[in-house]
Amino acid sequence: MGRRTLLRGLTLAVAAVLPLCGPAAVQAAQSVTTAATAATAVAVCGHTSEQPTLQRGSTGDPTVEAQCELDLATKPSRYTPVAADGSFGPATETRVKEFQACAGLSVDGVLGPQTWAALNTWAAAPHTCATQGTSATAQATVCGHTDTRPTLREGANGVEVKEVQCRLNLAMEPFHYPPLTIDGDFGGGTEGRVIELQHCAGLSADGVVGPNTWAKLVDWSSRNAYCTPPRPAGYPIDGLDTAKYQHPGGAPIDWKAVKASGVEFATVKATRGLNVTDEYLATDLPAARAAGLAVAPYHFYTGSAADTGAAQADRFIAAVRATGYTGQRAGDLPPVFDLERMDDGTGRCPTYGTVADAKAWLDKVEAAFGRTPVIYTQKSFLDDCLGSTTAFARYPMQLADYRQSITQPPLPNGSTTWTMWQYTDAALFPGIKAPATGDVFNGTQADLDRLANR
Repeated sequence: MGRRTLLRGLTLAVAAVLPLCGPAAVQAAQSVTTAATAATAVAVCGHTSEQPTLQRGSTGDPTVEAQCELDLATKPSRYTPVAADGSFGPATETRVKEFQACAGLSVDGVLGPQTWAALNTWAAAPHTCATQGTSATAQATVCGHTDTRPTLREGANGVEVKEVQCRLNLAMEPFHYPPLTIDGDFGGGTEGRVIELQHCAGLSADGVVGPNTWAKLVDWSSRNAYCTPPRPAGYPIDGLDTAKYQHPGGAPIDWKAVKASGVEFATVKATRGLNVTDEYLATDLPAARAAGLAVAPYHFYTGSAADTGAAQADRFIAAVRATGYTGQRAGDLPPVFDLERMDDGTGRCPTYGTVADAKAWLDKVEAAFGRTPVIYTQKSFLDDCLGSTTAFARYPMQLADYRQSITQPPLPNGSTTWTMWQYTDAALFPGIKAPATGDVFNGTQADLDRLANR
């Protein structure tokens, strides 16, 4: 979802590198090492692109680069960073062996061409090992650029900024915060990431790296700890929403990996308006259900012509029935009606959208499946576009609100509770190669099971 008001129709289509686990990680690393061994070397940490063979006793900038990349590559698997001090000693050799095992390489503790190629890839994008690391003694030097800690803000540049960028990559949980390029240029992207760190740490979110921000950044980057993305407290059950935007370049979603990451429910785009069926509905809806998620199909309502709600419902009913969805099987959540602003980038209210036309869709779909649909919307949309109507008070609500300053989404007039809260449009999940929206469920696992006929 792009960032405007309600943006299910404009989900970010920028691909993120797939977080890989276990055999998938090994397979990917092996493909990298065979295809990219001769590729141009990359200074992921910004020290040097020289990548000679390194082993116990090696020193210098290539060793610092290797140690820093090892830290970036293995921390997602909860390995405490090693010291990036330019001295290839026993601790570095051990970490090389651990990385080689993760990447499915020959385990000899030597950094040769294949290990460098895999290391470049793993250090630049989030991957995880099949085996998790254990917490160890925190290291003071994990990036190797500088020990100075000046106050830095947008417009700064140099090695101090490289140190900040590298430490941000180590401090921020990488499956939700894609790594920054370590280029020494304190631009808007770096400032935004600093603000995210400050939010996590409970600091003043001004985007300036002063003493307090430095202290938290050094702490989290030096040990087995992360800033995880803000998520609503008190709601332990996670969900997500998907559409074609979560399939960059046609990439499939690994729903088993999604379920293994702790996600319990999903809403999958089915149709839009009168003439669009999502091209991944037929695969995603059954696959998500087969993986053990509670699943709902959703329809994006378009009010671009008068009195089309019933016809839009017909298209939705036919499309989801073709996937086997009945609304009554174990794992079937109620269908979802996406009622929001126009998805043409203008943010306007649907031109011909009315309460009566929305009700025509809701009534027809409820009759077809014997389930009261969930309405995906936002109080501000109903206030601005539908006169603060209370006509939808009896329906369960999936409410979108991305503000970090609230503890629950504001309820539409007449509603007394909400069922799902879509709290972010920038979550990264194992098994999905693009950002997705993240949700929480307002209830217990037993409540979710009842809603899903389980």
